Amino acid sequence: MLIPGLVSATFKNLDAGMVAKLASTAGLKAIEWSEGWHIGDGDVEKAAEVGRMTADLGLEVAAFGSYYRLGKGMDFSSRISTAKALGAKTVRIWAGDRPSAEVGADDRRAMVAEAARISSMAADNGLVVALEWHRNTLTDTNESGISFLEEVGMDNFRTLWQPTQALSVDERLQGLLDIGPRLVNLHVYHWNADGRLPLCEGSDEWLSYFGAVERKENHYALLEFVRNDSEAQFYEDAACLIGWLSASMAEEGENG
Repeated sequence: MLIPGLVSATFKNLDAGMVAKLASTAGLKAIEWSEGWHIGDGDVEKAAEVGRMTADLGLEVAAFGSYYRLGKGMDFSSRISTAKALGAKTVRIWAGDRPSAEVGADDRRAMVAEAARISSMAADNGLVVALEWHRNTLTDTNESGISFLEEVGMDNFRTLWQPTQALSVDERLQGLLDIGPRLVNLHVYHWNADGRLPLCEGSDEWLSYFGAVERKENHYALLEFVRNDSEAQFYEDAACLIGWLSASMAEEGENG
């Protein structure tokens, strides 16, 4: 099942309470809470408060969206503590800060070892580690991203997915198919070369993307990058996403 939700960094300038109320009012079901914008790394008191507030509004915590980057000597134990206090089961991380073509073999091997180490730490705490699927990291191409997941080879080391602008629609679809059961959640938005667009204008693309997602487990489809950071546009986008996913569920039921 695909569950509609929100990435809290969509509204960086609103406090956590306002973000949660927006998500609830829009009919969404979950929030990925973002490190720095709404919960400080290691701020377990704030994380616990946000987790309770999320649950009180009938929402789920989709993930802790950390800004931990492989290869930068950062502390992962604090991300574990924050995620657990929040009630998250997934910690989002970044595969470095350079395009994959610029990462040498030795640096890549070191990042593989680091990813395996933090994934083991996460597993000991019942958590999943998920990569951001993003440009200027090791997941900037399908080939590099899939290879990195395979090289780490941990059951709880997985990935998020979003429509990377440097790739064509066909390449994006292929990436989703290649990720397969390693997928955790999706970040949902619609852009073109001119910038952000209303989500409903991306209907054909997104219905194709959703059709490529394996449905053996639940995944959160999380809104992000709303046009002009507009609350009105957010409500339109949320209604569009909910409509798509409801239709997708109905189709699954008919085919099941």
